[in-house]
Amino acid sequence: MTSSEFQAHAEQIERMVERVNALKDDDARATALELMQSLMDMHGAALSRIVEVLSESGDGGRNSLAHLGGDPLVCGLMVLYGVHPLTLDQRVTRAIEKVRSQVQKQGGKVELLDVRDSLVRVSISSSGNGCHSSPDALRSAVEQAIREAAPEVIEVVAEGVPSSAAGFIPVNMIQPAVTAASADD
Repeated sequence: MTSSEFQAHAEQIERMVERVNALKDDDARATALELMQSLMDMHGAALSRIVEVLSESGDGGRNSLAHLGGDPLVCGLMVLYGVHPLTLDQRVTRAIEKVRSQVQKQGGKVELLDVRDSLVRVSISSSGNGCHSSPDALRSAVEQAIREAAPEVIEVVAEGVPSSAAGFIPVNMIQPAVTAASADD
């Protein structure tokens, strides 16, 4: 699924949820919400079973599970249903490690300070010697990596650079990472 296709689906879901919540008929609204919850429960149970089967399938299954858990779209669903194989701390640590070389190429440094609930604290410094090394660009790269790996993170506090707006991210704002293949779409 391309980023634009995902965005279109997310926007459609948001519109439908708004329509359900606006229903004047209490019974119709309750039925629609119950239907959505039942569908989510079924999807959650199926996803949980997939994770369980892959976990029990030897190294190949565990490698597939790790690969799926690293995909931004699948990661978000695994977090939503509480079945991601890695803890929040592990995912944030890996995200920092993944973005560290990019930050260093831009003349900066990043260090993970703390992960608590939905808050991540990092230290970002910039020497100003790299390409595109503005503190804003460094903070943006670090935040994007963290949010892709841990979509449940509500706030990223970056010490050493001006803070960005934090808060709830609506479903229609969550997008899978753009790969080279999907960027051409």
